[in-house]
Amino acid sequence: MKKSVLIGLILLAFVAACRFFTPVAEFYANCCYPVISACLSLIACVFPFSLEEITVLVFVFLFIGIIWSSIKRKKGFLNWLKRTSILVMWLVVWFYMGWGNNYFRTSLYERAGVERRQFDREEFNRFIADYTDELNRTAGAKVRIERDELEKDINAFYCEEPNGLGYTKLHRWQHTKRPLMNWLYSSVAVLGYMGPFFCESQLNLDLMETEYSSTLAHEKAHLAGVTSEAEANFWSFVYCSRSSDDGVRYSGYLHLLPYVMINAKSLMTEQEYSDWLAQVSPTAMNDYKESREYWRKKRIKFIDDIQYRMMDTMLKSNNVSQGADDYIGVVGMIITMKKVGLSPTF
Repeated sequence: MKKSVLIGLILLAFVAACRFFTPVAEFYANCCYPVISACLSLIACVFPFSLEEITVLVFVFLFIGIIWSSIKRKKGFLNWLKRTSILVMWLVVWFYMGWGNNYFRTSLYERAGVERRQFDREEFNRFIADYTDELNRTAGAKVRIERDELEKDINAFYCEEPNGLGYTKLHRWQHTKRPLMNWLYSSVAVLGYMGPFFCESQLNLDLMETEYSSTLAHEKAHLAGVTSEAEANFWSFVYCSRSSDDGVRYSGYLHLLPYVMINAKSLMTEQEYSDWLAQVSPTAMNDYKESREYWRKKRIKFIDDIQYRMMDTMLKSNNVSQGADDYIGVVGMIITMKKVGLSPTF
């Protein structure tokens, strides 16, 4: 017990060093995470089901077990506090050593050597025009490639350009998993998530066909070490927009539509915004509305509210200043990254 606690404290000290010293976090992202993620996901690939939820449930039952044992054996508060602290320590260590330390590395902008662009109306208008043309051109297209082939292609993509910017290559055994409690994710409209304990990408089984490609590419970005939701959206959009399959391209452009709408509404006059919406393909707009209504019917409001607050708190505590609203920053990132040639194909 003493040796395991000592090891846990050493690893916890390393986690703290990553949080407060960026070079240590960079060392983790470049040297540790590639090995850790490969090993954990290799273990996970043996099982056809997700190990992430099982891990969380095991920790929950261990917490309950400690409480029950302390009451039954009358061990007292200090004994309960000691055992609970050790369990919390290992939960924190596993989360951050498995994936979470990536939160504390330098940003994509710094590694790419580019400064975040300030709003420029002419630049934004060009983006809107190009985006709308491509969205309308691909509207309604169906994906023609098989899902296994799509996953292989996305894995290969993350072994190329993103890898050159300090992200981890993906391996052939790193397949997406099906959540065990899928209803829970549908109740909060979570399309997918990255599991930090065994480095497993999870996809909601209720995904609509138009959402699948972009969501898969988004979750694979997290597996490669991307922590920002805006940046995961960015890489997902880059991949989809460069695909030779119009259905995959459409998935990427449609996935971006709500974020473009939010930015356009805040940066355009009411008349300009109305005129732009009139130019969007009715097919694309109907698919967007259908998706919103589809997930609205599955959503359970009080669970959704709890999940949003938890996610917002978790992200803000891990250097993501925008919290749960971080997704919206993808439009600014697309415009900024054009400067270094990292832009989608319009």
